[in-house]
Amino acid sequence: MGAGEVAVVAERGNARPGPSGVIFAVGPGEVTRVVVSTTTRSLLGTPIGLGQRTVTGTAMAERSGVAALTERTTAVPELSSVPAAIEARLFGPAGTLTVNERAMLGRAAFRVADLVDELTRVLSTRNGGADAGIAAVAEASFKPAELLSALAALYRDDARSSASAAGMVTVIDRLAGAETGDETLLPFQGVISLGGADGDLTLAAPLRPLEFIQAIMRARLAQSPVSVELRSPVTGIEAATLTLESEEASAAVLIGGEDGLVGIPGIRIVARFIVGGLAIPGAETLELPLEVRLSSGNARIRRIVCSQTGPEVTVTGRPVRASVAFAAEATASPAGASDYVRLIAAGGLTAWGKGRSSFADDPPVELVFRPGTGDTVASLRTAIDFGNRLERLAAEMQVLVSLDGKAKGAMSEGGIRDEIARLIAGSVEPVDAVLSSVFATFGIVPGKMDVVAAGAACNTATLLGAAK
Repeated sequence: MGAGEVAVVAERGNARPGPSGVIFAVGPGEVTRVVVSTTTRSLLGTPIGLGQRTVTGTAMAERSGVAALTERTTAVPELSSVPAAIEARLFGPAGTLTVNERAMLGRAAFRVADLVDELTRVLSTRNGGADAGIAAVAEASFKPAELLSALAALYRDDARSSASAAGMVTVIDRLAGAETGDETLLPFQGVISLGGADGDLTLAAPLRPLEFIQAIMRARLAQSPVSVELRSPVTGIEAATLTLESEEASAAVLIGGEDGLVGIPGIRIVARFIVGGLAIPGAETLELPLEVRLSSGNARIRRIVCSQTGPEVTVTGRPVRASVAFAAEATASPAGASDYVRLIAAGGLTAWGKGRSSFADDPPVELVFRPGTGDTVASLRTAIDFGNRLERLAAEMQVLVSLDGKAKGAMSEGGIRDEIARLIAGSVEPVDAVLSSVFATFGIVPGKMDVVAAGAACNTATLLGAAK
């Protein structure tokens, strides 16, 4: 407020009788120094200067704010069989999405406030009609079916007159009604993190149904691992077994203050690919065991500045990083080489391999948003070519070969190493297609994450110390 004086009618904390003059002087960081003065008057003493007494003091105060962030990275899986297998595992056989359904759910949008209203009714019904507010929703856990049913309810009125809305209701109802036998409760704060006052819900950007479904899937993965099997998902891969687990939960939407976080949780994938086409007598396929680690991609509110020109939100974050290595296994490896994994075991031939390829961590990126000015979307991006990581793994791996019996006369150790290297290098593209489709099913693109800051609100300054 510059150096001017204002009349304070109500103050936080203990109320003072009568008006007070308050001067705000900018202090270090986000802290403001407050000078308070009060005047007492006496009719008898005023003419001779004894009726006025000014009491001044200082206290430290800071302005707190609330902002809304949304993680917005929606990718399209290259191979339709991959998301179908994952969705069937999470939502049941009837819960898979077609390409057209995925596109339809990615075009529409809904208000977070409307979804919270629906979930408030769900909690009220669950609690026997007792009132449930936003705070109760923020702290509650829901079945995936309850979250999806609340989402479908947002489009039921429009479905009477809109074929598109009717189509979305049909798809979402199918997901909600799919039989999985899993009654796992998902903490709502692992999907959408709510903070601030009730009115702050209006700050959030409209969310797409597909993004919400993907956030539910990631929250489900944070509760327990999921395994899927694929048969011939792409040319060159005869079969693949994928075990996915999330190392943490992370909200896709945040409505909160400083240090609040949105993002994509770290995910670990143990994949075993059966690759055919070996030109080695007695062995036609090899097993390629890979461990893929996706680091957390996140955006954290660092600072909310409230000024006469409007709020400014500073965000720091990193996109998802990725690493790939040969997966460890319990099978006995060559003596003194416990980090090797078995690739082939057939006809007297055994081959082990080891290798790792990862991206170095970059420092966090700082983004500054001024919600309301139109500049609300920014990207956290780092150049990551996951296929290149696989190529480096294939080129730099080490292979140990053991031959006995008839296998010794079939092919030299050097020839076996060359053939294994050729096949693994040739499988990079199909393996990349499978893994990238897994990422995209959960709305993940390594090296990329878009962040939306849709709004911010500045609350009243809060005293940190009492005036003397």
